[in-house]
Amino acid sequence: TPQMSREPSPRAWIGVLVADLRFHGARTLKDRRGELNSIRDRLGNLGFSVSQTGPADLPARAWVAAACACGTRAGASGMLESAVALIRDSAAGTGGIETCISLFDPEME
Repeated sequence: TPQMSREPSPRAWIGVLVADLRFHGARTLKDRRGELNSIRDRLGNLGFSVSQTGPADLPARAWVAAACACGTRAGASGMLESAVALIRDSAAGTGGIETCISLFDPEME
């Protein structure tokens, strides 16, 4: 008996980055706003969805999460590498950058 062919399931590789940003010399929220907005905009231009996740009331720090979706693990990895380089090259210092790649596959649920 011939085997039944199955439709391929939709899958996506999800890349997530969380960065602890430090804005040296910032005394007010307004002091950090320009650089923080620049980082968020540039990550968005790379294809990331970005959100500030950490306390909004600390002038010298911000936590940012960025996520991307790709068809391949290598694609997600490359995007995360670009995002890490962008953050490291920014005027903001970092208290750390963590990344994670996960496979979303409805067939595995």
